[in-house]
Amino acid sequence: MSSIKPHSRFIPWVLEVLHRRLHPRTVILEGVRTQICPHVFNPLVSGTTRFFIRHMVVPQDSRILELGTGTGVIAAFAARYTKRVVATDINPYAIKCAKITMRLNRLEEVVDVKQGDLFRPVKGQRFDLILFNPPYLKGSPQGLLAQAWYAGPHCELIDQFLAEGRRYLTKEGTIQILFSSVAPLQEITRMIRYSGFQLEILGKGKLLGFLETLYLFKLS
Repeated sequence: MSSIKPHSRFIPWVLEVLHRRLHPRTVILEGVRTQICPHVFNPLVSGTTRFFIRHMVVPQDSRILELGTGTGVIAAFAARYTKRVVATDINPYAIKCAKITMRLNRLEEVVDVKQGDLFRPVKGQRFDLILFNPPYLKGSPQGLLAQAWYAGPHCELIDQFLAEGRRYLTKEGTIQILFSSVAPLQEITRMIRYSGFQLEILGKGKLLGFLETLYLFKLS
């Protein structure tokens, strides 16, 4: 799980360029009708969302929380296995976008889309499964869209998520979270262990053959 330092600067630049060409449209992603919106991370320009969906494990009839839902496609896919999903995002454009995705898939009664930072919209609630495809690059986001890939100068967002996460899990609840080889993985795995979680790798794969390696972690 080594870090590829040169790509950690190149990748956000590529994402910025590709998102400038973004225009609203509806696409099919992993069988889910997905609304693509300006100012919201586009799951088509990076393989992380597709990788997450293909490797995540969703227990039947579990109560699920997805943080940083973006277009809502991961939450919509998870809703195939349960009728209790909450999807949150700090980006108000993402909230509008995710609600359209739910409407396109007739999931308005299954997926509750809420705006807010991390766990703030679900205070006092507990979930069997928390899904998070987080920002994992070091740096301070400039604007709403950049919040999708920058986690703070020292990945403070990841640290905060791990510090708070267990309080929102049921007794047997688990977290599934994605990271990349361009992230500071040694620091992040230290954060995970310091927070008291056990780590298991659910999925590992190359993105674009050489650019980065993706990992889907299960934390319990």
